[in-house]
Amino acid sequence: MISLILLCLAGGLFIYLSYRQILSGILIITTLLPAYLWRLDIFGLPSTFLELMIISLFIIWLIKDKNYKNINWLLKKSDFNPLPFVWRWLLILWLLAGLLALIVNFSQASLGLWRAYFLEPMMFFIVFVYTVKSPADLKKVLSALSILVLWLMILVLYQNFSTWNFITAYNFPNAKRLTGIFSYPNALSLISAPMAALLIAYGLINIKLKNYYLYFVAGLFGLVLSSLSLSQGALVALGVSFIFWLILAKKIRKFSLAILTLIIVVSFFVIPIRSHVSIWQQEIFNPVLDLQASSLEIRSSQWQETWAMLMDRPIFGAGLNAYQKTLAPYHKNSWLEIYLYPHNIFLNFWSELGIFGLLIFLLMMGYLIYTLKKLFLTKNLWSWPLTMAWSTWFIHGLVDVPYFKNDLSVLFFIMLGITIVVANTDKQKDFNFHLH
Repeated sequence: MISLILLCLAGGLFIYLSYRQILSGILIITTLLPAYLWRLDIFGLPSTFLELMIISLFIIWLIKDKNYKNINWLLKKSDFNPLPFVWRWLLILWLLAGLLALIVNFSQASLGLWRAYFLEPMMFFIVFVYTVKSPADLKKVLSALSILVLWLMILVLYQNFSTWNFITAYNFPNAKRLTGIFSYPNALSLISAPMAALLIAYGLINIKLKNYYLYFVAGLFGLVLSSLSLSQGALVALGVSFIFWLILAKKIRKFSLAILTLIIVVSFFVIPIRSHVSIWQQEIFNPVLDLQASSLEIRSSQWQETWAMLMDRPIFGAGLNAYQKTLAPYHKNSWLEIYLYPHNIFLNFWSELGIFGLLIFLLMMGYLIYTLKKLFLTKNLWSWPLTMAWSTWFIHGLVDVPYFKNDLSVLFFIMLGITIVVANTDKQKDFNFHLH
């Protein structure tokens, strides 16, 4: 009864605020991405509060001002469309890839995941690109992401000094890894790392402007969240992305190269680099699976098993939500659990969506790189922040699952939405988007 009352109050407030201003609904959803953890039964059907917010926002947006008349999904070039021609093709094919994966392994659970990972993020994305249009709107989206990082940080600090959400596996005598509101540490790092990269880079580029340093501070909180989760993948991804920035950013290239060279030289004498490299090679190519096996060795073993499975099922993969049961015959160490996904961005999409889905993903990444390159050519101030966010997301994905989760799939489309809105505004030569 209490849950129903809270649902009515929270849902009613969200609908009211969204109807008054569609952008408010977008910002609330962005701030409350982990709301999928509030799980509900609606007339016997499983749902989440995040799902209900997205569906409500989409319906309100369609009805208000008769926006259903404005959607243009025609697969031909037009003078101007918030959703560019190439992205229309790619995203329709992305939905089809998800539908095909659903058909390969159809069940009520698979249908729920298809809604959460494909349909609803796409609904939110459509509202986003048709509503967010100006630098001021994008600044509000960044502020919403900053608020998300801030309240996650508060919960993590509370968890650290209390027994709230105490998870034995991530506490003494094991290494202490904080999870915040989530049930495992990587859930925290997967959502915080790309936001940290985006906010830190955006704050640094605009550091001289009034109050823009707050984005930098919020980004540092995101970095702290990834650190407190002890996610090596997130920290390596952030580190590589920032080194990439330091080397290629023209204004600081000479200074950065000098500092990086000094660090490398010192590291060569202080840290046994050759020893570490040989260990990594062994863990990746010849993993030893015992009670002392590292996380990388366990992942490497599952990558090899996944590859063997995909060689037998290269076209359709395992199908949506069928990875664990499909991999079972190939799993050699019964005492090790089979993860929900292979924990590699290419194997994740191949096993879930088949070769067609993997191909569409690669095309999306290729066109994303092309879009970012054009932003660099026009000296758009968003070029580095977006590149940092996407590179962190991608590098982390080489050893984890950055998409197949309710909040992460929506975060993916928030990042894509920002990229497309910036590219659209860049075409219109908005002076607020360019460096001088």
